[in-house]
Amino acid sequence: MSDNSNSINTWKPNKPLTWFFGSVALLFILRTALAFVTLPPTPAMLASIVTTAVFIVVPFVGLFCGASFEWKPAQTWILLLVGVLLHAGAFVFLRQVKVDPLTGLILQNFMQLGMLFWTLGLGVLVSILVREKNMLLPVAIFLAGMDALLILTPFTPQARIAAENPEIISNIGLRVPGVRVSTPGIPQAPIAINDVGAVGPADLFISAMFFAAMFRYGMRSKQTAVWLIPVLIGYLFIVLLTGIPLPALVPIGLTALIINWREFKLSKDEKAATWVVTIIALAMACYGAYAKATYKPPAPQADSLQLGSGQEPPKSEGSPPQSPPDPNR
Repeated sequence: MSDNSNSINTWKPNKPLTWFFGSVALLFILRTALAFVTLPPTPAMLASIVTTAVFIVVPFVGLFCGASFEWKPAQTWILLLVGVLLHAGAFVFLRQVKVDPLTGLILQNFMQLGMLFWTLGLGVLVSILVREKNMLLPVAIFLAGMDALLILTPFTPQARIAAENPEIISNIGLRVPGVRVSTPGIPQAPIAINDVGAVGPADLFISAMFFAAMFRYGMRSKQTAVWLIPVLIGYLFIVLLTGIPLPALVPIGLTALIINWREFKLSKDEKAATWVVTIIALAMACYGAYAKATYKPPAPQADSLQLGSGQEPPKSEGSPPQSPPDPNR
């Protein structure tokens, strides 16, 4: 990564890799410890607010510091491949092999670790494609609009995968754990995690790309990170309070643009192209919001409806007897 030292905004943390790997290790340790903790309802709620903030702030601090490192292409590819192997390998192993709770917890934590590796590696690699800082402006706007379309529209392939395979979606995001609630008289599992939210890998990858590009072009990377963290914390709490999945790239993109607005020096043609991208992004976001507001889920199949008074749906002649549902599913 090249360094434009002529900008007063160029600033890089000391020992960036120490901060990055330290952040990853901290998340690994805290998530493991939380699996053994239970508290009464009120203390658990207050502690969960703290853990939510920690598991939002620390990953982005780690990515911010990691993106400031002077990565060589070979190093970046190694980080990316190691992350993919850790993430995908642990995921496949958990789906194929039945393990005890502690082993499952450790493997899940390695998945989280691997995802931070490959999102940083991919973000740095993609940032190389950004040939000039003016390109960040339309890229940020378009990605925010695309994310809004994919997240809000309830019948996209992404939404269908999330509805039909929720266990896959929950395993490709960075999980945000809370504290388990202890209820008197009800036995608690000795090892369990209470995940209250998740950060999508696209949010981490795009943030890493923005950070890496900002460091390369001497933009306001430090100011962006300082504002991005509280914005994301507040955004996540809105998601948790409303229960509505919202596109996280919208606040990421807007924060990056607002803080760095004075850094962009656009020509007349670039301004026109940016306005076109903005209109397209707004159209995608508006369509996603409209589709979500007017969407009516399809009616359930007749044979899946449960009848009252303990009755079962009639069986067609010659059909095999239905087996009881698997409680493990």
